Amino acid sequence: MNTIQLERECRSYARYLIGQAPSAYVIGKYRDFHLESDAAASALDPFDHFLVRVSARAPFWARMADTYATRLRKNSAVHRKLVLMLALLECAPSSFAIVEQVQGGGAAGAAVLLGWEAARYALVLVISIAIFTPVRLAMALSSRSGPAEAREH
Repeated sequence: MNTIQLERECRSYARYLIGQAPSAYVIGKYRDFHLESDAAASALDPFDHFLVRVSARAPFWARMADTYATRLRKNSAVHRKLVLMLALLECAPSSFAIVEQVQGGGAAGAAVLLGWEAARYALVLVISIAIFTPVRLAMALSSRSGPAEAREH
């Protein structure tokens, strides 16, 4: 597994989840898990590879891939990697307080924040479907046509 790609994923996911770069400890644990775990080495389909590569580019793309995966690819690699990342951030001395932080503002603040997050989620879901569904369909069609073309020749 490519350690540069793993570090890129880790940095992007941390910025997406907690808004800041991960500590060296978190990066090391994320990399170690992927390098040593049999579960991380499981075969991914081409679309899962695509989502992982895209999500590692920036927190914006991590949000897009996560939102798409939570609705349309529940067992995707992106989703599993984000769960791992959240667990690492929650256990790390440098970031656990951020993960467990409660927003202030009382009931009114919570209602406004919930409304804002729901609207943002809906918008990102629509955009992610518009971007990722055509890619997913194209990949599915190309994988179906690939073996058939090889049999014809």
